[in-house]
Amino acid sequence: MSFEHVLNERKFVLAEGSVVESLRRSKKVNLHPRLVNSLLIYDGTGKEQLSNLYCGYISVAKTSNVPIVTLTPTWRANRERISEAGINSNVNRDAVEFMRQLRNTWGSWQENIYIGGLIGCKNDCYIAAEAIDMEEARDFHSWQIKKITEAGVDFLIGETLPALCEAIGIAQAMAATKEPYIISFVINRKSQVLDGTSLEYAFRTIDAVCDRPPLGYMVNCAHPSFLRADEQPGVVLSRLIGIKANASAMDHAALDGSKTLQVDDIATWGSQMVELNSKHGVKILGGCCGTSTNHLQYIVDHVRR
Repeated sequence: MSFEHVLNERKFVLAEGSVVESLRRSKKVNLHPRLVNSLLIYDGTGKEQLSNLYCGYISVAKTSNVPIVTLTPTWRANRERISEAGINSNVNRDAVEFMRQLRNTWGSWQENIYIGGLIGCKNDCYIAAEAIDMEEARDFHSWQIKKITEAGVDFLIGETLPALCEAIGIAQAMAATKEPYIISFVINRKSQVLDGTSLEYAFRTIDAVCDRPPLGYMVNCAHPSFLRADEQPGVVLSRLIGIKANASAMDHAALDGSKTLQVDDIATWGSQMVELNSKHGVKILGGCCGTSTNHLQYIVDHVRR
């Protein structure tokens, strides 16, 4: 069953929890200063830690028999960073192959595991002023999008995007492929993209300028309370298909600089996530910074399927 068909047919799809933040806090691996977790697929310990994380999240989904979205470890694997690191390997292709091999270990249940090809913004995902403009973004990100598309994924996703201008360029580059795709923003407490754009304006703009609009939009790396779903107009909720939420309601800058892991009460977090599904129809629920299998388990235990 294709990813698009699953979104049309299912009311709830689980997404992975924290990956990069969990690896960083574990202190069991060394993340690359520019490519973050992408090169772990070439290292024995790194590959094991990545596999353990993904398999933990997949196990939660399998136990409850719900489909799950997993993303390639390619958040920072753009051409510029790979070149700066002096890497000759086809990192994006190899990352997709790593995820496909991991999926194959789940036997017949692998049909419920969907692999998204992950693209991140060029610069700091929490500083909107560092976002590149639409035309530059379309050109800059096309290289990585092409590499991931050629490797074969179930869909593409541009994630942790702090500004509309760069998101438009990424969306247009993804629209030029034949792959379904999703655009995911970082938002502030006012439920705005970090550049101050409303979600309504962002969604309407991208839908209008892309020959082939996204499957839908997501929010990630923000607490579920930041979404303020009860205040959102219908056009936003009709196009918002998912959220990968932080475990803490602290602001991004405070979380990013915190020496200790920040996690709010799981039940409080989880109840807000479940309500986004039951009340507002947000289908894809998963975790970002600070989340673990416990967070995903709360969701699958309480969501109505």
